[in-house]
Amino acid sequence: MRNALPFLLPAWPFLLLASSSAAAQVAPIPTPTQLPGDPFYIRKHWVIGGAGNWGYLALDPAAQRLYIAHGTVVQVVDLDSGTLAKQIVGFRDARAIALDDENVNGYVSDGAVSAVTVFDRRTLAVQSSIPIGCSPDSLAYDPSSKLVFAVCGAARSLPQPAHQGDRSQQPVAFGVSHLVAIDTAASNAVLADVAVPGELRVVQTDGNGRVYVTAAESRLQIARNGAQNSVDPVRTIPPRIVLFDSSTLVNEAHRWFAEQKKQESDGPARLDVGENNPSNSLAQFLRLPAGCTEPHGFAIDSKNARIFAACENQQLLVLNAGSGQVVATLTTGPGDDVIGYDADHNLIFSANGAGYGSLTIIRQDATADTYAVIQNLPTLARARTLAVDPSTGIVYLVTDTMGVDLSPRGALTNIKPAPIEGSFQVVVVGH
Repeated sequence: MRNALPFLLPAWPFLLLASSSAAAQVAPIPTPTQLPGDPFYIRKHWVIGGAGNWGYLALDPAAQRLYIAHGTVVQVVDLDSGTLAKQIVGFRDARAIALDDENVNGYVSDGAVSAVTVFDRRTLAVQSSIPIGCSPDSLAYDPSSKLVFAVCGAARSLPQPAHQGDRSQQPVAFGVSHLVAIDTAASNAVLADVAVPGELRVVQTDGNGRVYVTAAESRLQIARNGAQNSVDPVRTIPPRIVLFDSSTLVNEAHRWFAEQKKQESDGPARLDVGENNPSNSLAQFLRLPAGCTEPHGFAIDSKNARIFAACENQQLLVLNAGSGQVVATLTTGPGDDVIGYDADHNLIFSANGAGYGSLTIIRQDATADTYAVIQNLPTLARARTLAVDPSTGIVYLVTDTMGVDLSPRGALTNIKPAPIEGSFQVVVVGH
């Protein structure tokens, strides 16, 4: 941004900004219970530039590449050199990246155009764009079914024209999200669109066909015959994790096509999940405790059937992946967003982007099923997303440096924090 400068102001304006930052930090970072003999530290900062807000990261250990969804581009960073290898362009709002298990294709959610873009991982060229009828955010690839799952939160999931026909006489659901399944083995066709009550956030797969999606507390209302003045009573849906089995979803989609006497080329199967329907076997609902506000990012330990879920109130829950039972609760830091899991080293990482920024590192004793915070590493403000390289144990975060925009004229209250142009960077953490 033009005229955005670091905080080189007189002492009293700086105090105003510092006070604002302190207020943003809800609570102090907790003291670790045990510091390892070889603690993590920030090894390097790779300044790669770029503008706009960023989304999720994806790491390709085989190619040693880090993919960053960053505004209108996907930045591709070479992990050997720490340089920007290329930018994949042509997006309106890149949010997340999923990689297939054949090292061939990558998938990018482009929320502004209600599509998922396919690119070739070998050439980094865009191959196609898949319209999905809603605005996607989080993505995940399931190797067992060869499906890419895209999440459209309720706020972004009001009926769209694509694949849906005339909906003027159908109920309109406010507070309903969508999980869209794309069949990568069938020319990247949209196989199914599953309507799920609640505010879906982040999707993850365990590699064995089980698909998990976090859902925040939300309100559900149905408008009959498209009329917003004729609605069902508002219903509050508690925070939870919604669990799907990919093979069951595929079977349900094919059953739907048979019943509707349609072909997959006519558009996706329209499936609906209702938690009060006892005959519905498509999804299982793992209710989260009331103390978990706004669940967002999470990671899965498929070997030991554990879920590590971040709650907005600086709590990380360890859950039984089958029953949803809470195994442990740990304190992380303000602004905890994305969770990473290193199965080779039994470590869990929480990227906390509020306040001054921190990385909470948790050690897992899988034999005893116990967990402890072993280190809280100060990072940088807004470093809220991460990716873990299991081959090296290195953690990558991204953020930018904030300054102030001096272009507004008038009162000091017009001076606002602003990102410094070209300051976007990768923070490399190791031990």
